[in-house]
Amino acid sequence: MDDMEKTRKAAGWTIVGIVISGVIVVGALKYLNNLELVLKNTGILGPLLSVVLYGIFSVTPVPTDSLTIVNGLVYGALFGTLIATTGNTFAALVEYFLGMKVRDAAHIKGKTFTVPVIKKKFPVDSTLFLIIGRFMPGYGGKIVSLVGGIYRVPLWKYTWTALVANFIGAIMFAYGGHLLRAIFIGL
Repeated sequence: MDDMEKTRKAAGWTIVGIVISGVIVVGALKYLNNLELVLKNTGILGPLLSVVLYGIFSVTPVPTDSLTIVNGLVYGALFGTLIATTGNTFAALVEYFLGMKVRDAAHIKGKTFTVPVIKKKFPVDSTLFLIIGRFMPGYGGKIVSLVGGIYRVPLWKYTWTALVANFIGAIMFAYGGHLLRAIFIGL
């Protein structure tokens, strides 16, 4: 598969992920009262279910941004951010351990990774790569997680950098969900 074909394939999956995310957010807005009633009446099970969904989404091409927006819609900016940070960090760990399995199966060696968007090599255990790489458009978080596992970045360093990046992303998307609620539903 040449570079152009790989780029087209990645763009196709990115579009699929964006469409699915859009459908989730629009559906949540349309059925917000029912969704809110169900999730808030389940007590702690609602946020726990959300965290589990992050883990399930981690092994699919569906980005978790839409789930974070829904958490902001239902639980508000602060609690939505906490749920999303926890869920995305759980998802990152699932992807990390999946990456470790890929390494074992493929017998991969080395400590650098070429970032597809900018075509530059980065040391996979650098703090900059582990945090900023998660903000690459498309599947940056999934790539960093899998690569982190493949190249066996120390688990503690991997986890705290994922937590920092996930918290920053969660603030933006959960607050966005909170704003959507204010715009479309009213406070």
